[in-house]
Amino acid sequence: MYYKEILKRSFFLTFCLFLIFTATFSFSGEVYDPLSVYLTWKKSPETTMSIQWVSKKNEVNDLVYYRPLNSSGFDTCLPFSQKLGSHVNMPEGQPYLIHQVELTDLQPGTAYTFKITENGKLYKFKTIPASLTKLRFVEGGDVYHGTVDVLEETNLQAAKLSPDFAVIGGDIAYAADSSHGVFPENFQNWLNFLITWKITMVTPDGFMIPIIPTIGNHETAGGYGKTPAAAPFFYALFPMPGIQGYNVLDFGNYMSIILLDSGHTHPIGGKQADWLRDTLKSRTHVPYKFAVYHVPAYPSVRSYSGEISEYIRKHWVPLFDTFSLRAGFEHHDHAYKRTFPLKNHKAHEKGVIYLGDGAWAVSNPRKQRRLTPYIAKSVASRHFILVTLTEEGVKYEAFNEKGEIIDQYGQNK
Repeated sequence: MYYKEILKRSFFLTFCLFLIFTATFSFSGEVYDPLSVYLTWKKSPETTMSIQWVSKKNEVNDLVYYRPLNSSGFDTCLPFSQKLGSHVNMPEGQPYLIHQVELTDLQPGTAYTFKITENGKLYKFKTIPASLTKLRFVEGGDVYHGTVDVLEETNLQAAKLSPDFAVIGGDIAYAADSSHGVFPENFQNWLNFLITWKITMVTPDGFMIPIIPTIGNHETAGGYGKTPAAAPFFYALFPMPGIQGYNVLDFGNYMSIILLDSGHTHPIGGKQADWLRDTLKSRTHVPYKFAVYHVPAYPSVRSYSGEISEYIRKHWVPLFDTFSLRAGFEHHDHAYKRTFPLKNHKAHEKGVIYLGDGAWAVSNPRKQRRLTPYIAKSVASRHFILVTLTEEGVKYEAFNEKGEIIDQYGQNK
């Protein structure tokens, strides 16, 4: 019996090695790997994954092959499941396609491998656990503002920490002119960003880091007061269900990330504010609620009396106070800031903290220009924020592009 078991295992191992060999060295002699592959979610991060990729115009195959990995992250040699997606033309007449496949009915907290087409390169991702033990994500904004080298440097430091995903609060690729329009040559910024993300935003054990984006003024031709038609690349690359521009992602019953449009393609008040009120009200049971948007309500560099900041404090901040938002992640100012906990615009031990101010990979981080009573910490530094959630509470740690901690703060559950 012992020798039969050994032979059985040896045969299985040999069979697995054969499958891996044939998958890697296909009879066509070429492994397919598109220009860029990136992951995001439209809903349910525990049971779905949305796979996007950018290809040349003649690469029209939309088929994804996927299967679970074992508990150690290695291939199980199970047969691949298949899911057929769709593609659309890249906006503005660019000679590329945007492909999308949404995998559903996945297992929570599980590792998977996938490839695009039968001869594709293998990639890995993880779904989010259904219940909270420990979850980590990185957050930042104002991303591809400088050179690719600067972007790579910050990305690599963020990826080293093995976050479960990344949240980006606008001004992602700086591909739209805020005062004029989208110029065709600026599309290269999007392509550079997506290619760099594919290469650098991978954890040390090889898992791709999904991206959850919000819109900023440099995604929008004209910057403010426009419609989704003024941000064609953003909405084509990151489609979401429902109203394009603002949405919510729920992680089990323990966290909600609310994505908002700070006046770029939707007004801050009116329908968006009504939606925000209803969204927060229906999630009073969720212990960790975060809002992500581009222009800050409480800026560290720009004027406190700026029109957009005033609108946000008028229409959104009272809702954040009423429904116990944990934190608002703000951007746009190209600096790092953390406010005191605020309620009714004043320091309060049970208030909301506002973090960020957007300097993931900006060329020249800015200094705080004036003393403001709401700011607890301000640093002229490129940075991202690592958010760690446990059953006990949440911890925020701001890292610079060298991987050094420049600030940290904690909240109990």
